Amino acid sequence: MKTLAIKKYLICYFVTVTVFSFGAQLLAQDYLPRTWKSRKVDLAFNRYYDWREMEAALRQLEQAYPKFLKLKSIGKSYGGRELWYITINNPDTGAEMDKAAMYIDANIHGNEVQGGEVCLYTIWYLMENYAYNAHIKKLVDERVFYIFPSVNPDGRDYWLHKGGSARTSQFPYDDDNDGLYDEDPAEDLDGDGEIGAMFIKVKPGEGTHRLADSGDHLVPIKKNIEGKPDELGDYKFVGTEGIDNDGDGRINEDQPGGIDPNRDFGSMWQPKGIQRGAGDYPFCWVESQHTRDFLYAHPNIAGVQAFHNSGGMILRGPGAQLRGEYKQADLSVYDAIGKDGEKIIEGYRYIVVWSGLYTVWGGFFDFTHDLLGIYSFSNELWRSRADLDQDGKITDEERDFFTKFVDLENTYVPMHEIDHSQLGKVIIDRDVTKLSGRVPPSWLLEELCHRNMAFCLYHAYNMPMPSIKKLEAEKISGSLFRLKITLYNERIMPTMSAAAIENKVQRPDILSIDGPVKALAAGRNKSYGLSQVPERYRRYFLRTEDSDVDYIDQKDLKNLRLTHGIPGKAEIQYEFLIEGKRNVTVTLDCQKGGTDSQKITIQ
Repeated sequence: MKTLAIKKYLICYFVTVTVFSFGAQLLAQDYLPRTWKSRKVDLAFNRYYDWREMEAALRQLEQAYPKFLKLKSIGKSYGGRELWYITINNPDTGAEMDKAAMYIDANIHGNEVQGGEVCLYTIWYLMENYAYNAHIKKLVDERVFYIFPSVNPDGRDYWLHKGGSARTSQFPYDDDNDGLYDEDPAEDLDGDGEIGAMFIKVKPGEGTHRLADSGDHLVPIKKNIEGKPDELGDYKFVGTEGIDNDGDGRINEDQPGGIDPNRDFGSMWQPKGIQRGAGDYPFCWVESQHTRDFLYAHPNIAGVQAFHNSGGMILRGPGAQLRGEYKQADLSVYDAIGKDGEKIIEGYRYIVVWSGLYTVWGGFFDFTHDLLGIYSFSNELWRSRADLDQDGKITDEERDFFTKFVDLENTYVPMHEIDHSQLGKVIIDRDVTKLSGRVPPSWLLEELCHRNMAFCLYHAYNMPMPSIKKLEAEKISGSLFRLKITLYNERIMPTMSAAAIENKVQRPDILSIDGPVKALAAGRNKSYGLSQVPERYRRYFLRTEDSDVDYIDQKDLKNLRLTHGIPGKAEIQYEFLIEGKRNVTVTLDCQKGGTDSQKITIQ
């Protein structure tokens, strides 16, 4: 019995192993392309790329996927760097301008670098997964993507290589009104590649900072805390790392650049007396001129995403309360996408700029929403993970614990003393490197890239997808027919935003009939007994619901202008009164939703 049991066990084991092995081979064959072995381009997303390295990575991707990717430049930055962008389009599924497009850019503020890596990751992920992921394939086949890893490459490189203030454009600017331009920049005096804060030792009570309890960095003193005595500071902050280059008694007061490029766009723009960082006029920055011209040249763009840092926010406009709230039709779209964004990007909050952050005049997405009619978001990337008890506040103790035991001091810069040519002995204290604080530690960068890419793809998925759902021809009498055309938009976004309609900044959608028939009348949803109306008067009987087809706007009834577009997640019907018995082609042409055509025989 024991021998028989062993034989049965061995047979079962052999069959199980054989089946399992065969199954494992099938699974391995099915899923092997998703492993690292299948990658055409092996890029790292635990590091940051300067502009030369970014260009090399973009070229590598273009060479690996020439059918889908095209690398182009919209012009040069002030510093002479090419403003590279990648177009992603599958030519087998249609021409670029015949599809709704998603525009993604990053790094308009030079020190807000990680958006560039999100852009690079998005290109890489879409290409590497196209052949093996049905959702990704559908997106690439249906949509076009315009991706700009940096619209301020001068600032990006200045930040990565020198570490000085790089929020602004690098166009020379006289910050201190002394007639000189950028003459007092920050300097890396200790040669560690970082720009730290400088302190001098003073008498207790005369300083702004004190030594932390841990004894390895300085912290601001606390005063007026109920129940606690005021702290006495014995270290005084004297400026960021550098010297007084122009002899005016101030350090680093006129650093490179000075115009905030995200205050340079021509919607709700205000001069620098009202908006800090504004230039002399809208679009005075050469890079924003290039961006503006690209957007106007690509009216198929239906979604915009800009990346900033930091704070963990999904922002929408308006940037200023004075502008007034968006129309309810647009709010419903923003809320649907933004609230789902909170689920996609853990810990991020969906908020309005002016009420949840601060007022912005001349901001980028006010321009894209108001003057281009595009649904636009801006994400403030990175929310610190040092809030260990998740109470919404990060204490010094939590920060120190995270730095030492979680990040393992990978970004820690110890406090140290140097000899300053003008101040004598000074303490340099930075705590952490420039690639921390406002940006994630390198080991968390890829997660940030993936979640924010996923939000962009969700935005792109919900762009308009209109189609001709049904065609019907109903005979009225003789050669007079009623042609019923049912249109359907299966996604959340309408083909025309309320802003586009109100501001008249987008060409209406066009519903056309091509064929040897005569269009006598047309309208949405309902018509009257036009067979009883003399022909010469029929064209005036354009009775429509919602009045979205007014005769004054219609010069050719065979090319009907749909001035209110097609709502999201909606089905609508248009009717044409036509004369003639012929083959007819019906075409729907939506600037931000692509085209669709169907044929019908009128008989």
